[in-house]
Amino acid sequence: MKKFKEFLLEDQNITSAATSRPQVAQAFKTVEKLHGWQKGTTHIDIGGGKHDMGTDFLGDRQVRAYVYDPYNRPADHNERVLQTAGSGQADTASLFNVLNVIQDETDHHTVLQQAHDALKPGGRVYVDVYEGDRSGAGKQTGKDSWQRNQRLRDYLKTVQVTFPDAKLEKGIIHGTKQ
Repeated sequence: MKKFKEFLLEDQNITSAATSRPQVAQAFKTVEKLHGWQKGTTHIDIGGGKHDMGTDFLGDRQVRAYVYDPYNRPADHNERVLQTAGSGQADTASLFNVLNVIQDETDHHTVLQQAHDALKPGGRVYVDVYEGDRSGAGKQTGKDSWQRNQRLRDYLKTVQVTFPDAKLEKGIIHGTKQ
């Protein structure tokens, strides 16, 4: 079992921590329609922000859900999450509205590898992004916010590097840890 790699993206000048919103990401509902959330499983929401609405949504479905976010959660919180849901302990992992706020594409692979490391063999990752203006031109959108402005389908090949069977289906990218 590979150890879950903790990291801060050192070259990420704009953390986009200010983009964390107090809402359930639509992607949680999309996954529910597509695959359903399995009772008694463990989920890690990587880059899940400072709010617990997604965690509460999954808790209502009897899924043990944890947010790992080095930009929006204290180090002791993240450490507890890693002890419970890191290093091959999670059944599912999500990267919702995360890749779109990371400027350097090589850092996408780092975050995707982190999701891979958190999953059990056969575990599933779910990826969704905010598409912004869909121009494909990344730009700073606020004091501490940045958007890639790419369509979800533009991330599929990147996700497939870490999760080769990943596919885009019904508005969500999903793949399995082999």
